[in-house]
Amino acid sequence: MVRFTYRFLLAGGAILLSLAAQASPHLGVYLKTYYTDFQIVKACVAQSHLKAVDAETAKNAISKVEAYYLNKDPSIKKDILLKQAISNTKAAFKMMNTTHKVDIPQYCRSSLDELVDKAHQIESGATTKKSSS
Repeated sequence: MVRFTYRFLLAGGAILLSLAAQASPHLGVYLKTYYTDFQIVKACVAQSHLKAVDAETAKNAISKVEAYYLNKDPSIKKDILLKQAISNTKAAFKMMNTTHKVDIPQYCRSSLDELVDKAHQIESGATTKKSSS
């Protein structure tokens, strides 16, 4: 349970820093969070914490999530958000490797689950804003 709490503290800290940096939050903030989840999944596959099929699942999910947010707000600057997501992912793994208090495979699975859950919400039409996880 303690490891699960640390996972959310790390992710929540990264998200709060991102939100604080923006004067007026917009849909891009949420999309960046899902881009970060996608980057985490890709890194986890590369580190053998997830399987290749999980990367394909994440790729399908992020395409749905991305299309949803870009359709709602065409002014979102996708390239900037992708760069920030990569930076957030590197910072998260650095913190996890430094503290050794987070179960990395569980963190990987949680990131995949967040992304897939959002894609399912979009498909079902029951979209809500992502919580700070």
